[in-house]
Amino acid sequence: MGRIEYEPSLPLDHPAAADYIPRYLHDGWTDPHGRPDVRIRDDFYGTRKKFRVGVLGAGISGINFLHFAEKWLKDVEIVVYERNEDVGGVWLTSKYPGCRCDIPSIVYQFTWRTRIWSEMYAPAAENLEYLQNVARENNFYRYINFKHEILSAAWTDEEAMWSLTVKDLASGRTFVDKVNIFLEFNGPVSNPRLTPLPGIQDFKGEVVHPAAWSDTTNVDGKRIVLIGYGCSGVQIAPNIIDKASKLYTWFRNKTYILPPPNQPWSAIGGANFKYSDEQKELLKDPDVYLAYRKAVDEGFYRRYSYVINGSKMAQLVKDNTVKYMREKMESKPDLLERILPQDFDIGCRRQTFAYGYLEAIMDPKTTIFPMIPQRFTERGIVNADGVEHEIDMVIAATGYDQSHMPRFMKTINGKSVTEFWKDPHSPPSYMALCLRVMPNYFNPSSAYGPLTQGNYYQSSEAFTQYIVKAIDKMQMDRIVSIMPKDKAVDHFVRHANAYLKRTALTGTCVSWYKGNDYANAPALWPGARGQFLRILETPRFEDFDIVYEDPEDTFAYFGNGWTLQDDAPDDADKTWYMGKPQKAVDPSVIDQLRGTAPSVKKIVQGMAAMPTKNQ
Repeated sequence: MGRIEYEPSLPLDHPAAADYIPRYLHDGWTDPHGRPDVRIRDDFYGTRKKFRVGVLGAGISGINFLHFAEKWLKDVEIVVYERNEDVGGVWLTSKYPGCRCDIPSIVYQFTWRTRIWSEMYAPAAENLEYLQNVARENNFYRYINFKHEILSAAWTDEEAMWSLTVKDLASGRTFVDKVNIFLEFNGPVSNPRLTPLPGIQDFKGEVVHPAAWSDTTNVDGKRIVLIGYGCSGVQIAPNIIDKASKLYTWFRNKTYILPPPNQPWSAIGGANFKYSDEQKELLKDPDVYLAYRKAVDEGFYRRYSYVINGSKMAQLVKDNTVKYMREKMESKPDLLERILPQDFDIGCRRQTFAYGYLEAIMDPKTTIFPMIPQRFTERGIVNADGVEHEIDMVIAATGYDQSHMPRFMKTINGKSVTEFWKDPHSPPSYMALCLRVMPNYFNPSSAYGPLTQGNYYQSSEAFTQYIVKAIDKMQMDRIVSIMPKDKAVDHFVRHANAYLKRTALTGTCVSWYKGNDYANAPALWPGARGQFLRILETPRFEDFDIVYEDPEDTFAYFGNGWTLQDDAPDDADKTWYMGKPQKAVDPSVIDQLRGTAPSVKKIVQGMAAMPTKNQ
């Protein structure tokens, strides 16, 4: 057996690895199949593959990702592109009257950065301030390029990279940035939709979507048409009725208007309230704070079984809601009968909670058209009977695009991703986070997300931790790309679609979950929040097609046989696997346990340096 001089691969990621490079290899052993040897990496095990990560969006998910990436990842370069002028996402753009969190703020926040809020349901400005403060405290602004919009994204297997075409909205300059991993955090409410109504383009007055509300938008003394009765519409109506001279609205479809939730923790009648100084003092105790958060959130979790078809909770919630609506709409029983659903249950549509909405539409200044109006004119709106009503302003609270269609061009090896989709309302999603044929791509707003199960902070934390775990594995195992297998995508979608038939979500209603079409199936998560959070804790990497850096050696990440953690630093704990003493032990105490210590009187036979029998 001969020797072959070894030629190391340079440069090394860590100079200490040079101490573990052999000077020669033994020659003579052959592979039983006649294959050449794989090349052993000269770097330590634990040397991470370096990645550049491109992120779209600096809202809740963008901040969550930066937090967990800084906590768990190393050797990643992160660049964030945000088309708006600051951090905040939907809370930056939502400034309409009455805009506030419709989930108790004590649970609608990061678990890793809590706040003592001013109110149970904090206003939009406070939510925005919170996000921006968190970004400043953690110096996340250094990653973010504001007023930059991603226009297209193209992946090629040859480069194993995404080419992002980015426009600097301030200068007008367009450039291409190449990244290994692309994260799209545009959120489920980032693309406003203006539902068309004949003639609205002819109307000479102001037409405003809640997402476009500005500080100069004024409703005082105006005759206003309010389109929509979803989450924005029900907040806007009670907050403009006292200022407007006239309010017109209508119901396109039947709906349930639910009483304010969290009644046990709210003020009388489910009302919002400002925390007292005494309550804020109590909340300074972290154990009290957490116990309160858990108590508030538990009520929602227990109630969620109302989505199960025919369940006791479904009947209880429906009975309470119908009773509430009858009490509030007692003066207009004919309107109640027109809008109260008969053929679908609560949960089919996204829940809308009434914080003064029913009182607003019962106000003498409000006219509710019994049928959908015919059209808009230059001066107003023509109702179903052909009568024109002059108006000054249209508030189009018509929601956001939920079609799941790409919001800009995305291509895979030159083909648009939509060529691989059969149904834009039910795209080929995996775990509501990845999509078929899209390598190294994650989007928490993909189809089948947990939009009904809780609040976006909770799901965002689960999603972003999952993403960070995936990137961590890719770095440690020297993986070039991962992509969900076709079989995994197909099984996930089939399972979700079958499960949803057990719930009110697939009832015969028009809902944003269905793209506002009776016929579409909702693309939502198949289970409750606890199930979702537990499942997302552990990525199933067996569901991914994986391309390794060395296609001939998937174990190349073993490296030189030594570890970066244990062998690169000279002072590293080499016996970490034994654990650590509970207290500091003086080295002089350990010295007393040597075999040469003065306290040792007997030497056991059979050991080296033992005296012989004749001695």
